[in-house]
Amino acid sequence: MLILFDLDGTLITSYMDNPDRDYDSWSVLPHREEMITALRSEGHVIGIVTNQAGVAFGHVTEKEVLQRIQCVLEALDLPHDTPVQVSFGHPKAKIYRYRKQEAIARRKPSGQMIRDHIANYPEAAAEGVVYVGDRPEDEAAAKDAGVDFIWEKDFFARDSATNNYSE
Repeated sequence: MLILFDLDGTLITSYMDNPDRDYDSWSVLPHREEMITALRSEGHVIGIVTNQAGVAFGHVTEKEVLQRIQCVLEALDLPHDTPVQVSFGHPKAKIYRYRKQEAIARRKPSGQMIRDHIANYPEAAAEGVVYVGDRPEDEAAAKDAGVDFIWEKDFFARDSATNNYSE
């Protein structure tokens, strides 16, 4: 099975929730590392799908985002080559190239990043695909991609050994 996760607010604390909006201030949310370790041991392919519009507004660079994602992968004990799809685009971006149609076309609520994961991991996807997130645009992206969606608070309350992830 292909199990995809949003990043901010789902796997780690969201910089948007901290008063200073300090991009470098984050931590892994409770039970994430243990659950992901269990899922991987069960043979599931884990991936990340994330909007990172801070780049489009000049708050952070693409390189900084990708470095942070690598730190998150390490904190979650995931391999450095874990599949990750990132959208830096935003329709109101301050930096022009991130306002272009091709930059915003992948942005959630579009399901394009999820579809890209499915295309890259067809064997895992054939067993089912679940997208786990914390925001309405995550749910909309799953719907747009035609995959199951589970709210992060519900997903991480589960016991991976006894629950079926496709609902």
